[in-house]
Amino acid sequence: MNKKSFYPLLVTGLAILGMLTGSCSKAPNPNPAPKKPSTMTISEGKITIEIKAEGGTLYYFEKKRWAANESPELKEKDKFRSNQIEKFKATYRVNAANFNVEIDKEEKTTDLKCNIYVKFDTWYDFHWFLRPLGLDFIDNHFERREKELSWKGCLDGVKTTILLKFPFRINNCHAHVWPAR
Repeated sequence: MNKKSFYPLLVTGLAILGMLTGSCSKAPNPNPAPKKPSTMTISEGKITIEIKAEGGTLYYFEKKRWAANESPELKEKDKFRSNQIEKFKATYRVNAANFNVEIDKEEKTTDLKCNIYVKFDTWYDFHWFLRPLGLDFIDNHFERREKELSWKGCLDGVKTTILLKFPFRINNCHAHVWPAR
């Protein structure tokens, strides 16, 4: 076979092979894998997080509204409280103290409060908070008001509201907040 006839034959063969493999698609799985359960302990609840900045202290408040069937076991309040604090520390890895966890059996809510100590010169860095949640002030469309940033959405299938309050008018980028000029 000479070169003149080999190249057109090779190109034609590759074109046919490309059409055959390009039009093939994976057959749908008749038994799809079940959805992975949420990594959070709340399935039908709601979470509200509020962070109030005052100098080098961020006052953190988190309210979890539990589904009717998922209220924390009140027999083991101390264990539940310590688990909530440990979960916070493992998630955020910040210098935090003055933890308080309150359980409201009638409202089916728990509140976690603490103080987070940060360095504040000219701006606040919120990477510690946003990264574990998979959020970003700009990409996730946090709403900026004069002295606040807020967001509503779902995290791990749980309705979540976040509000950050500052003592001054603000500007922000993806994970930082500073006084507006």
